[in-house]
Amino acid sequence: MVIECPSCRARYRIDPSGIDKKVARVRCPKCGHGFEIDLAGPARPKILIVDDARFFREVVLDILSQLAVTILKAGDGDEALDLIRGERPDLVILDLKLPGKDGYQLVREVRADPALASTKLLAMSSVYRGEDEIRRIMQIGADDFLNKSFRPEQLLLRVRKLLDAASGHV
Repeated sequence: MVIECPSCRARYRIDPSGIDKKVARVRCPKCGHGFEIDLAGPARPKILIVDDARFFREVVLDILSQLAVTILKAGDGDEALDLIRGERPDLVILDLKLPGKDGYQLVREVRADPALASTKLLAMSSVYRGEDEIRRIMQIGADDFLNKSFRPEQLLLRVRKLLDAASGHV
């Protein structure tokens, strides 16, 4: 864990694993300033990846592994809705073509539930979607759309933007 002295801004790496407190008192070795740190750290944003293709879920997980986030995975719309209701992810990255409940239905159901109103939704598709189709998914409630032929930096940019909009994370 990296901590920063609020007085002199010196940064230090500490290992909190041996400390069984939630809050620790620290003295900066550089300036001597004493301060408290929260060892639990800030809550990590949760991202749910919904795709019936395990390979694609793993690709997205690989790309997002550089972010300080918790990743959840689902293989279909029904499993995804259960996870969304139970885990309350900050962001859901969902394929539009899913077995059973498809991505359109999933977006509609999430947006119809007031308790899930703050959940950000990034719709994706491997099938080329024209502007009308993209407008349609945005109108029913997706916050953004990305074609699956994206570059990793495009996905990271969209995810950061949506998490920032959701709660100021990342």
